[in-house]
This record gives sequence, C-alpha cells and structure tokens, in this order.
Amino acid sequence: MLKFCVISSNLKHRTMKKILLSGFLILISFITFGQTVLVKGTVSDQKGNPIPFAFIFNSGHPYATYADSTGTFSLKADPSSNLIATANNYQKTIVKIDNMADTKVVMAGNSLQSNTGISPALKDIFKQEEGFVDMTKGSFTRIATHQENLHGSRFLFTDWVHGFIITPKDSLKQNDAYLFNYDKVDGNLIFATGGNAMHLGVKNQIKQFILFDGSGNSYVFEDVPAIDSKHYMQVLAAGSKYKIYKDLGTKFIKSDYSTNGMTSHGNNYDEFADNSVYYLVKLPGGQPEKLPLRKKAIKAAFAADAEKVNKFLSDNDGDIDDAYLKKLGEYMNQ
Repeated sequence: MLKFCVISSNLKHRTMKKILLSGFLILISFITFGQTVLVKGTVSDQKGNPIPFAFIFNSGHPYATYADSTGTFSLKADPSSNLIATANNYQKTIVKIDNMADTKVVMAGNSLQSNTGISPALKDIFKQEEGFVDMTKGSFTRIATHQENLHGSRFLFTDWVHGFIITPKDSLKQNDAYLFNYDKVDGNLIFATGGNAMHLGVKNQIKQFILFDGSGNSYVFEDVPAIDSKHYMQVLAAGSKYKIYKDLGTKFIKSDYSTNGMTSHGNNYDEFADNSVYYLVKLPGGQPEKLPLRKKAIKAAFAADAEKVNKFLSDNDGDIDDAYLKKLGEYMNQ
C-alpha cells in the first residue's frame, strides 16, 4: 500500500511538472505572438520599377502603411506572420518577413481596374454620396466663399490623399481606388471613389484613420470623445505610458475690414484659422489634460517622470511645436 502511494506521488509530481512546462510554453508563445518588429523594405514591379503608394499590411493584425513616392516603406509587424501588398492595377502579393531590414516586395501587374463604387467592406463606414465637393475643380481650397484672397483651408490637405481606417472592433478597412481628406471644421472624414463622387464617414464606425500626404508622411487621427465628440484628434505620440493629442480647432473667421476713408481696421479677407490645443493622456486610464507649449507646463505634466523629462528638455532646444512634442512623446514612452 505504501509503495503505491509513493508511485502515485511521483506520478503526480511529474504530471504537475508537465502542466507547468506546457503553461510556460503557451505563455511564451503568446508573448512572442504579441511582439512586433520594425520591418523596412521596398515595393517594385517585375521590372524593378518602384510602385509608389502601394498599400502594405500585416496579415491578421491592424498594422499597415503605404509606401512613399519611391516605393520605400517601414512598419511595425508581427515577425511570425506575412506582409500583404496591394496596389491599383497590380495583383495582391504575399511575402514572408525573412529580412526585416530589407524586405523585397515584387508585384505582378494586371489589367483589372479597382472598383470605383462603394465596396461591400466599406458600406457601413460611409454615408451615401453627398453633393459637397466638385472634383472637377481640383483643390479643396476653392470651396467656401470663393474669394480670391481666402486665407487657409477648411481641409487638411490641398488634394486627395491615400489612407485607411480602423473600426471600433480593430478591423482594418481600405480600398486601393479610394482617396481621402479631412474636413477640419465639421470633423468629417471624406473619401472619393473617382469622378465627382464624394462620401462622408460615419463617425461611430471609425475609431481611427491614417492619411498619407504626397511625400508619404502619415497623419494619425483618433476618436477621443473625452476631448471632443464631434471632431477627431490628431495623435502626435502614442506608447505604453503617454499619448499626446492635437485638437486642430479650425474656425472660419469672416472678413471684418472697415474704413472711413482715413483709417482702416480688420482684415479684408475670410480665413480658416487653426487654433490648436494640445492634450496629454497618462496611461492606463488617464483623462486628457491640456498641455500648454511651455517648458514649465511640460515639466508639470510629466512630474511623475521628472528626471527623464528634465533631461529631454535640457537636451532639446528650439520651438515647442508638433515635431518637438512628437519627439518628446517617443522619448517619454521609452
């Protein structure tokens, strides 16, 4: 009887070791799966010509970017998965991440044009066609009062740009035929499907969107109701500890020029003026706090990391602008 108890105890001990080892391996697999690496590369056709603004995304994850005008790209991706590239008039291409510093994506062309209507994948994201932008007139800046001396623009870009959307369920939505812009006054994401067609985004279906200008620079916008339930906030920096947002605050200011023949006052032009306000969010779970563009205010905002923020401020002179805050946020999140 005693011998049986000893054997049973040893068996139980070995079983527990196996369970613990299995649990450890499962934990390691989850950690590995959650890791991301920076992948850099180029997108070209079969003749070696670059494919500007090809769309590259990570299979199974909402990680994505566009190549720039030279076909060069970089994005954070799960190294255990594949990259997928798409572009108008090219076949979808899947590549394994085997060289993180120089991933080559070669795409074969085809004669098929991308659909210029609303694709089924985006039908819930956008409202039906709106008569708001006349694409035959080119630049958005001509919209408003049509005055020749109108200053500024209600739109983020002077022309349509590439982009993609992240839904509240962290699903990525994109179409190679679609181009975007953002209405800073009304807070609408706008997209064009070709010709004169123009559509407005449904705000509660769009958690985040990323737009890319003609040079391939990205502009990340996020729905932050705690700051403004109507407009999207531009994300200047994001990490595990802090987020820095920019509220563009664009307003239309009508001409207030007046004269009595001797003296004059005010401006003789209408203007779309940005009156930006910046916010800091401490993660996890913090509420947005205004972040004035002064070193004293920045020190107070990052008081919990006083030594670190003081070092950054002492090492970085110059104007405190968007680029400065982006660099600050990246540093403080390290």
